Amino acid sequence: MLALYKIAKRTLLAAVPPLLFFLMSCGSLEEAGTGMQSAAASRDSGLYLFDYRQISIDTTSSVGARVKNCNIYLDIYGGLVVLGELENTSNTVKTDIEITIDFEAAGQDIIHSALVPVKAEYLGKGAKCPFIYYYNDSEKYIELSSVRIGVNYRDHNYSFRGNPIARVEEYFYQDDHLVIKGSIKNIGEEKIKDLALLCTFYDNRDRVVFIKECYIPRDRMMPQEEQDFILEMLLDDYLKDFAGFQFQVFFSDEIRVNV
Repeated sequence: MLALYKIAKRTLLAAVPPLLFFLMSCGSLEEAGTGMQSAAASRDSGLYLFDYRQISIDTTSSVGARVKNCNIYLDIYGGLVVLGELENTSNTVKTDIEITIDFEAAGQDIIHSALVPVKAEYLGKGAKCPFIYYYNDSEKYIELSSVRIGVNYRDHNYSFRGNPIARVEEYFYQDDHLVIKGSIKNIGEEKIKDLALLCTFYDNRDRVVFIKECYIPRDRMMPQEEQDFILEMLLDDYLKDFAGFQFQVFFSDEIRVNV
């Protein structure tokens, strides 16, 4: 079973060449699981009539920012997982970012609302930042008709001079793990701090299915400084099938000016 799973993963990723990604901001997030609901969870919670695939996702993007690649599914523990990405489509840096999520019934009555901090203190021009939210009130699942996702932010009147680039150098399978190796280099003119590295996994429809933060040795870098990173992913039943991945680098300049 595991061998077949690994072969499927290998086939999907073989078509995706190593990628070069560079984005500006700072951030951190965790992960999501499979889109299959367990039979035991269905029996115990009375969800046998619930089909999460019938829930529509509506995005209400703002001027200068776009919510995209959204996805929703049940993980193996019966939790409803909502994922997506926020893209800065303007020429200005965004700050104080939070994702708004409303779970709505058929008559557009709001069942549950949430504000999701993305921990992206700054999101530069053209940058993307993934987000994730878990909703566990299974008694309300059967009422759900749609999920509305929006964004709040402020413009930040400052342009970054640091510029860290994440480069994927190789990836391979080792036992039941996917191992990705690469490097980060600050090719900008300024020292950077609060450095974080995320890897976002996508299905074959470009929807976000999983988010993983990668450990890096140093969260500060000088201009032209370089450091290596390794990301290991356990290929277990909790990991949803994916077709490709992207790395995003998040940071802020060491020397800051007042807004």
